[in-house]
Amino acid sequence: MRVKKAIMNIVVGGVGTLFSGVLLFVSRIIFVQFLSDEYLGISSLLTNILSILSMAELGIGTAIGFSLYEPLVEKDTEKIKSIMHFLKHIYFVIGFVIIAAGMILLPFLPWLVKGTTDLVDLNLIYMLYVIQSASSYWFWAYKSILLRADQKLYLVNFYQVIINFLVTAVQLITLAIFRDFLLYSVIGLLSNVLINISVSITVDRVYPFIKDLGYKRLQTNEKKHIFKDVFGMALFKVNTTIVNSTDNILISAFIHIKVVALYGNYQTIISGISQIAMQLFAGITATIGNLFVEESEEKSEFIFRCMQLLCYWFYSFVGISILVLINPIILIFFGKERTFSADLVFLQVLYFMINGFQRTSFIYRDACGLFWKGKMRPVMTAILNIVISIVLVVRIGLAGVILGTILSWLLTTWWYDPVLIYRNVFKKPVRYYFYAYGKAVFVTLLTGTITVWLTVAIPFGGIEGFVVRCIIAMLIPNSGYFLLYYKTAEFGYLREILLNGCKKVLRKCREKTHRE
Repeated sequence: MRVKKAIMNIVVGGVGTLFSGVLLFVSRIIFVQFLSDEYLGISSLLTNILSILSMAELGIGTAIGFSLYEPLVEKDTEKIKSIMHFLKHIYFVIGFVIIAAGMILLPFLPWLVKGTTDLVDLNLIYMLYVIQSASSYWFWAYKSILLRADQKLYLVNFYQVIINFLVTAVQLITLAIFRDFLLYSVIGLLSNVLINISVSITVDRVYPFIKDLGYKRLQTNEKKHIFKDVFGMALFKVNTTIVNSTDNILISAFIHIKVVALYGNYQTIISGISQIAMQLFAGITATIGNLFVEESEEKSEFIFRCMQLLCYWFYSFVGISILVLINPIILIFFGKERTFSADLVFLQVLYFMINGFQRTSFIYRDACGLFWKGKMRPVMTAILNIVISIVLVVRIGLAGVILGTILSWLLTTWWYDPVLIYRNVFKKPVRYYFYAYGKAVFVTLLTGTITVWLTVAIPFGGIEGFVVRCIIAMLIPNSGYFLLYYKTAEFGYLREILLNGCKKVLRKCREKTHRE
């Protein structure tokens, strides 16, 4: 059952995120047809500012989700009710905290925008975005945490895809008719509310005991334990938000709002792919949590290595593909004047791959509840990221912003998280991790160099050239990983899971055909 739920989360999450990513990319293409890059830059900037305001959540959902694993396994409905009602009150307060934080930041907004600011009423648009962010914590938003903890993330993903598609379609239709950025922003408020309502109805149906008004309050020691995890998780949340959400703010403040839009075109593709990967792996986070509770350290460490191989393989293949394909894609859909130089593309891909190679570490850190241990690491990462990025953006522009993120990551997160996990979860020396990491870096560098060399040597362009680039990017990295890893125990385990999954699907298809 655990594996079945994980597969459901992976498939639905991956497909849903892919669809959402394509939808976002298409909406940006249509957006710039009716409004300018400056409008798109303003939208991207405000989204990033609100990501920072969302730090008010402090990772509470993840930390409390961890506390739900055990009562879900033991079917302790009373404890589940207590935790969920506790979460309900916290989320309600968080919404108002975001509103208050947004109001405090409002007077400083003009300082964060370098370029045209008289296109729209920036303050009004900003407050609409703030309300949208706050509403994501109201209207029964807390109930989605229960579905995530119970390995039913696919239900949340399903509602998100359907509702975001409908809301985006309405936004683009009204944009084409009225060309009004304010109306476009107002319609965007609908998505979070509709998603939360849909999730709430589902939770009430699947877990009817949640509607029971009678529940026991959590004891003081239980709240202290949760808040201890929340504090540790909050530091990771702050770090992640600062690292991922300050780039556009620095670009807008030090370079120009239009560059935010151009950078956003690239990040829509790269972040979209990253989100797909996160959904694929996040779908098994709850499974890892259960595995940590039920299985031995040896079994958990082997699964970790198997997941690491998936990360290395996936992010290497995808990263190399992005490196050789993204500029042709931007050229086709946005025009040559919106393309970046090769060095800026390389830096974006480098961060994508460095971050991706540690995806399994993030999953185990969250699933095993390591929120308190190593709590100062994310603080150092966030501080270094801001300081280095500001110093470098003044000197070398956009490349400095990206390089600042990479350097802060390498100095802290890159080496510390694996040490934390191997010491506290597996009780093994971390050298095993770094040996495997070095092996993956070697095959990535080798196959990446060959792929770039071959694609540069293509003597023709156009659609034919793009197709040949795709074929080369598909063959070289995957062939390299297969040749190096196909005899390993990790590859054998992953292959067995894949084959067994395919056999089950075929068997069910035959049974269905036979019944008909």
